[in-house]
Amino acid sequence: MGEKLKNDTSVPKALKPMFMDEMRFGLMSNYLRSWSKVGERTVIANQQEYANKYLYSAINPITGDNFHLIGLNDVNTLNTKIFLEKLRDEYKDFHIILVWDNAPFHRKKELHEIQNLTLIFLPPYSPQLNPVERFYGEIRKATANRIFKDIDTQQNIIDDEVANWMKDKERTKKLCGYDWILDQWNTFVF
Repeated sequence: MGEKLKNDTSVPKALKPMFMDEMRFGLMSNYLRSWSKVGERTVIANQQEYANKYLYSAINPITGDNFHLIGLNDVNTLNTKIFLEKLRDEYKDFHIILVWDNAPFHRKKELHEIQNLTLIFLPPYSPQLNPVERFYGEIRKATANRIFKDIDTQQNIIDDEVANWMKDKERTKKLCGYDWILDQWNTFVF
């Protein structure tokens, strides 16, 4: 793919690689490890409500740039198209190379027809290759072991955490800049 993009005269030279994924969040409890006194059982409150929303994210592991839409009610082709168009508009001076998983709605024709966007699929069943998964692990820490009165309260906390990551591009690069991504980008594109 790198050689194809390098030699394709229809693709502008300003390329921006992005990795993308979606994360569901909701009022069902999210547990992480916690500390307690030796000999005492840890008690963590439990919530089993079924209100859910989604966070769509695209991250550039080379520059630390990241783009997000939070609060979508579903993951589907329509919402994905809205996200991709907003992503494209945010980086209008670039041709975006978007790497993502093989979700069925990612294969729809209308997503592949968006201008200034080249879509690349990760191999099946390989979430460990997508650095956005690692980013989501960090985002989930902000809501772990907590109870929320409603989904909007939880969304505000996630929104604040995402905003903190957006401000700190070096932190994002450190978390998401896998060696294999950096090596491939430097070898095949530039």
